[in-house]
Order: sequence, then structure tokens, then C-alpha cells
Amino acid sequence: MPEGFRCALVPWGEVESWVDSIIHTMDRTGFAPDVVIGMSRGGIVPSRLICDHLVVKNLFTVKTEHWGLTATPDGKARLAQALNTDIKGRSVLIVDDITDTGQSLILAREHVESLGPGELRSATLLHITHSLITPDYYAKEVDKGQWTWFIFPWNVREDLRNIVPQALDEPADLEGLRKVLAERYQIRPEEHMVKETVDRLLGAGKVVRRGKRFQRARGPAPPAAGAAGE
Repeated sequence: MPEGFRCALVPWGEVESWVDSIIHTMDRTGFAPDVVIGMSRGGIVPSRLICDHLVVKNLFTVKTEHWGLTATPDGKARLAQALNTDIKGRSVLIVDDITDTGQSLILAREHVESLGPGELRSATLLHITHSLITPDYYAKEVDKGQWTWFIFPWNVREDLRNIVPQALDEPADLEGLRKVLAERYQIRPEEHMVKETVDRLLGAGKVVRRGKRFQRARGPAPPAAGAAGE
């Protein structure tokens, strides 16, 4: 049986707790941004939650793409959407969900810094210690030896659509599939979510039905879950 990788389904309550932790740390340091930039896509929801706490109305986005699924020649992050507003002299916070490789945050920070903010800091919910950059604020540090693919509430369906075909290298019914997800990926999504995912994959031709069981469609193995935040 092919090996899986460690995953974790993140509940909304934990996200809110992490945001609270970041806000408390920012308050202690006296940093009060008047502009928040959410990194698309993983940082969009956390940045909005942070704005809600800080009563910040100026929320913008930048988008980087890290081609974990369809590799670019050098495999590096690319700026896909630049910041389209004047931030000269302003106090700016860049927000993402996680620093894994750190490439996306480095790229976003360099871009925003080139626009002349008065002060620039960064925040992520999670920070993996092998990242090339350490954000100014983060709620939880993850040792590189305990690397985990965190499945955030805003990304759960997409991640399951990437993981389930890998889990269906052998035919399995829905209960069997849930068992494989628990054993190989350490996640236990609810039954209705697994069924919804399989239905979507059947419609997309990525999974086929074998009687009462399901299996990954023939062809190249599907890619691993794409990164929400790099």
C-alpha cells in the first residue's frame, strides 16, 4: 500500500484561537497597521478576521502562485497579482495562513516593500521551522520534523479532492475509504463530506465506480495536495 502523509483537519474554533493569539501579540508590541494585505488564497480569511479584530477597513490582496501541481521550470513562486493601491508611508501587515517553504511570503514581502510602506510586518497562523522566512507574528510553531499538511476550513473540499484519488489506489466503498484516510492521512472527515468528494470526482472522471466500490481512474497518479500557503 502506498504511503500517505500526515494531515490535520483544522476546526474553525482553532483558527479563531490562533487569530486571537496573533492579535494579543501585536497589541503587546504596539504594532497597529492601518492596511492589511491578505495573500491569496490562503491568507484571505485570516486577514479578514484580523481586520475585524483591529477595526481595519483597508484590506487588499496580492496573489502568489507556487506551482506544486504543475511545475514551472525552476519550481519557484510567481507573483500573479500585484498590489494595486498606494501604501506609501503607511503601516502594513501582510497575512497568510502558513509559512511552509516561505517562498510566497518572501516574494509578497519584497513586492510590498518596493511600494514604500512606512512600516511592514507579516503574520501567519502557523510557522513551520524549515521555512526560509520567519513571520513577525505567528500563533503556532510546527517543528520541521513534525511537518503536517494542515487542511483549513476554507480549503477542505479542494484538499479532499486531491487526497481521495490517492487513497483510492485500490477499490473501496465509502466506509473503506474513510478507513484509508484515517490510517494513511490521519484525518477523519465526516461521511457526508467524503460522499460529496467522491461524487465530485466521479463527475470529473477522476474516480470510477466498481460496483459498490470506487477506485482512482486509470492514468497518471494525481498530484499531492497543492499548497494553500507557501
